[in-house]
Amino acid sequence: MSEEQKGVPTKEEIMTFLIEQIEVKELQAKLQDLNTRIAKGRAEEIQAISFVAQMTNPQQQDEGEPYTLTEQDLSSNPELADQGYKVGDEVLVPKEQKKRSLKKEK
Repeated sequence: MSEEQKGVPTKEEIMTFLIEQIEVKELQAKLQDLNTRIAKGRAEEIQAISFVAQMTNPQQQDEGEPYTLTEQDLSSNPELADQGYKVGDEVLVPKEQKKRSLKKEK
């Protein structure tokens, strides 16, 4: 065997390596699918909890003013987009409490 052939893998070595990589990638894909299912399940659970909370405490709905989300709202608050909100969605914004004016001390 010459010096050049010592560093070159054989066809069988290449095939073995590729088969191992396919097995690893298949497992990674399965893991990603499971992680996605878990994330979707959590999101559905949070949505259900929110729905139940609104249904069991309806006065909470009266405590906000309807507001339509804009592009600026989503860019300023990226967590809204992460929660699935998009431009044009209506949300309830809590009514601001009336601010009391401070009296000057004499």
